[in-house]
Amino acid sequence: MQLIKLSLGTALLLSVLQAEDYIHIQVLQYNEHDGRASITAPSVELNYDLGADYTINGKYTLDSISGASPIFYDATSGASAYSRGQTTKEDVRYAGVEYDETKRMQGTVRGTKRFENRDEITLGASFSNEYDYRSTELSAEVLHWMDEGKNQAFSIGVAFQRNVILVDCEENSICDATSGASKKLRADAFFAEAGIAQNIDSTSTLKGSLFFNNEDGYLSNPFMNVLRHYNTNPTITNETRPHNRRGYGGVLEYTKAIGEKTAWHSSYRYYHDDWEINSHTLNNDLYYELNTDTTLGTGLRYYTQDAAYFFSKSFDHFTDEDYASSDERLGDFNAINLSLSVDYKVKKHISVNFSANYYKQDKGTTARYFTTGLKYEF
Repeated sequence: MQLIKLSLGTALLLSVLQAEDYIHIQVLQYNEHDGRASITAPSVELNYDLGADYTINGKYTLDSISGASPIFYDATSGASAYSRGQTTKEDVRYAGVEYDETKRMQGTVRGTKRFENRDEITLGASFSNEYDYRSTELSAEVLHWMDEGKNQAFSIGVAFQRNVILVDCEENSICDATSGASKKLRADAFFAEAGIAQNIDSTSTLKGSLFFNNEDGYLSNPFMNVLRHYNTNPTITNETRPHNRRGYGGVLEYTKAIGEKTAWHSSYRYYHDDWEINSHTLNNDLYYELNTDTTLGTGLRYYTQDAAYFFSKSFDHFTDEDYASSDERLGDFNAINLSLSVDYKVKKHISVNFSANYYKQDKGTTARYFTTGLKYEF
């Protein structure tokens, strides 16, 4: 099962990296309601400074996912996620179909060079692999200080991603079964972002950035179905998405120190693409230093998006349209995410961290996920 890509590209650095050597081990446990998805993802991260001018960062994650994706299927086939061909109205179902547990490994390496004026350039590479999906990404970022007092910075970053998807030709109409049991298809993606950060005063910072992304190639989900010709000749077949997707948007961030123990971070993100998806994200995080060893955090994120023009879950919507999808992630929905976190310093160089999160969509999807981590500074 192809995993959801949570992000593309890199996060641009708009502030000085603190010199810190550490190892951070963390485990993520994610569970959606009704067994729709369960993810366990342990990771280890190493950050090491090679003197004052170089930093190298590496992270390795190994995760597994299982669950039941809601899709169209033919009940006479035994609720197989890979049913194809003609069926009858009575046998058409839309419900969760179990899929096998999938393991994925992902590794990222980033190196930063600081110059005499403390400008920075960061180069990165990442690789992700599972049995039917492989992704390779290269990225570059530049941070330039625009004044001697280090109160204003300009940053620009780009990333290129190549994805290879293994499609089962016997179960997917994208290729002819006579071409073999499977076929490798490709999708490329390009991401660029530019931003400016400004210290307003000694306690607050404002950041703004614009971004652009372009995806090209096989962008469909090979495991997602659509229903066509329901009223005349019901047929369950693979979804088909456009072979290109261009999007753009902007991010505005504000950080404020409130007194000596409290910090507030707020951000707004707007996104639009030529699939007619518009989204808005409003995020607020508050951190409080309870004492020298303990920091508490809480966050609230609100997200809303419009549906892609080729999305529908209705039984009688699609007939002969070129593009069609019933993937709920392309539909219109609103969602909130609540989070609580604790960071506790056990010893001078050892700290533990824990977060609990609750996610809820207006369409009914809910999820709970937790992270537990151990950090050693050296």
